[in-house]
Amino acid sequence: MYFPHTTLLCCASANPIRNAMKPIDDLDDEEFGHLVQRAAALPDAPQSAVRAAIDLWPAPYSTRLKDVAQAGMRLVSAVLSFDSWATPPVALGMRSMASDTRHLLFSAKGRDIDLRISPAADHFAMTGQILGPDEAGAVELVTHAEDGFETPETLVAPLDPLGEFRLDGLRGGTYQLTLRMGGDEIVLPPIVVGERAK
Repeated sequence: MYFPHTTLLCCASANPIRNAMKPIDDLDDEEFGHLVQRAAALPDAPQSAVRAAIDLWPAPYSTRLKDVAQAGMRLVSAVLSFDSWATPPVALGMRSMASDTRHLLFSAKGRDIDLRISPAADHFAMTGQILGPDEAGAVELVTHAEDGFETPETLVAPLDPLGEFRLDGLRGGTYQLTLRMGGDEIVLPPIVVGERAK
């Protein structure tokens, strides 16, 4: 590995190096110490900016850099705390008929994830909002292949400034939703999208 020295490297006043490239293995202790001090003085980018930059790559074209960057994220599992289809309307004190729109609420590490799945023509739409710390990020929705031979489809949507997102054109099936924000990768349990059982 080579490091360009574009400025005066003043590790040893008797041995100045100007505009030279020198292998890192050939640096003496003083030169290496000076190089480390210069590197340590550089400010780190905010985590939200790093995450936003990583999310610029489309999901199907995952790169080694993106994989390495995501490996540094904390994996957080979300827990389902409410499902409107699991509780009969009478138990909720409602007098109306059951809704075709499914409302799900998940909790994960100081955040609540509010999801709504509603029919839209012959497909479904998923809308959601992340309630908690305001951080930039994105959601990734991946289909589960039923037969094991289908290539999973991936949809990615950025979070708007209010933490909201929308994914349209979903077919019935099982999906895995992952949220990437701040230093966290929040994985929700598999979500079944489809018509309500009559």
